[in-house]
Amino acid sequence: MLTSSLIFGIINWSLVFLSISIFVCIFLIFIEIIHEQRSHDVSVLLILNICFSAFLTSLTVIITISSNLIYELLLINIDICYICGLFYDTFECSIYYSYCLHGFYRLIRVIYYNKRNFLSYNLYKFLILIQWLLTILLILPAYFLKWYIHLPIEKYCFVSNTNIIGSIHLILFLYSTPLLIILMIYRLITRHVRSPTIIRIQERRRNLRDLTIIKHIIICVLMLVILRFPTIIFIIFGLIYGHLYYLTHPIVGSVTAIRLILIGILTILATNKIKKNLLKHLNYPSTQIHPTQN
Repeated sequence: MLTSSLIFGIINWSLVFLSISIFVCIFLIFIEIIHEQRSHDVSVLLILNICFSAFLTSLTVIITISSNLIYELLLINIDICYICGLFYDTFECSIYYSYCLHGFYRLIRVIYYNKRNFLSYNLYKFLILIQWLLTILLILPAYFLKWYIHLPIEKYCFVSNTNIIGSIHLILFLYSTPLLIILMIYRLITRHVRSPTIIRIQERRRNLRDLTIIKHIIICVLMLVILRFPTIIFIIFGLIYGHLYYLTHPIVGSVTAIRLILIGILTILATNKIKKNLLKHLNYPSTQIHPTQN
């Protein structure tokens, strides 16, 4: 007879495999786009960075679930188990800061549109490297402070939801800080777009397009943050009753898998270049006219 944990494990594994398939599809479409354009597009680079972070997160999650379902591979060496947990938090953190970097690019396009050096492809390759280094530095203390533990009942290692300091650290740097940064960027762009100093219609249209993209980013990040609420609820449950609900980690795993799928789907829907190429491969003619995303 299948237990609840096993059923959740099979469902979660299938959902994460679906997310991996979506990101592989996105990567293949982008390879085609890059081959056709033969030019360096900063927006393509930044979207790829978001998808790459989510793809690595999906891989880490599927390894974790496989350790639970198939073979206790992460418990062969406890240090490897801790490092896998560290990788998961690092890759997930990178998703949110990748959105921040994309928002920063849109801010620069609006305010410093005439400063070509601020929009160069090489600059954003360097900034992506900085973003990854920052992400690692934000999460690494959790490893050295030994917050990663072998979770009871499970066959993998994470920061326990009963570790209040560790949970607050992750919530603060994984979700709260990136969301505040993106909201600040949105505020700056909104103020600039409404400024009477903008005269040219073409410039105003470009700024409104960038503002729309920022709105998409905010909606996406807000959805991802809201879907993290079950974890917070389980933390409160643990504080009140002194122990976690026995299906805490399987349920959180389901929510994580759904979040990863949403990132892939929202990326496709919000990026006209991907949507256009996908419709072309599906032989579905698009009758809508969309503004070009740069």
